[in-house]
Amino acid sequence: MSTIVCLQLDQAFMTPWHFLGNWLRKDEATTLFESAHEMSFWEYTSKNTKFGHLFNEAMADDSELMLKLVIEDVKPVFEGLTSLVDVGGGTGEVCKILNQVFPHLKCSVLELSHVVANLPNAQNLKFIEGDMFQAIPPANAVLLKVR
Repeated sequence: MSTIVCLQLDQAFMTPWHFLGNWLRKDEATTLFESAHEMSFWEYTSKNTKFGHLFNEAMADDSELMLKLVIEDVKPVFEGLTSLVDVGGGTGEVCKILNQVFPHLKCSVLELSHVVANLPNAQNLKFIEGDMFQAIPPANAVLLKVR
């Protein structure tokens, strides 16, 4: 949980709140984050590796916590699947946990290139550089985890 708290308290996340009043008064299509940093969240994470690393660790911790708490309740959802694509799956923590419970399940993580560029593939875990708005690899199931 500490990485999630650190992420929420990071200056990159806190600074946009100082722009909230001006952002609400404007009729712009930018996000509050873009107003504060003059770039999208994903551009920021790719250019600021320390923040990007913190974000990825926090998402991994959140995924691990979430799955450990609910995996037994949703186990039937995954039974019978042979392949799964975790879209925006970060460093693959969800798939790693799923592979522990379902060792036969072939998982792919579709993520932006700066997130998965140096991550090694494992036996039933493959990292794919890509953009979900361009294409999603075929699989029995697609996992979209919403935070």
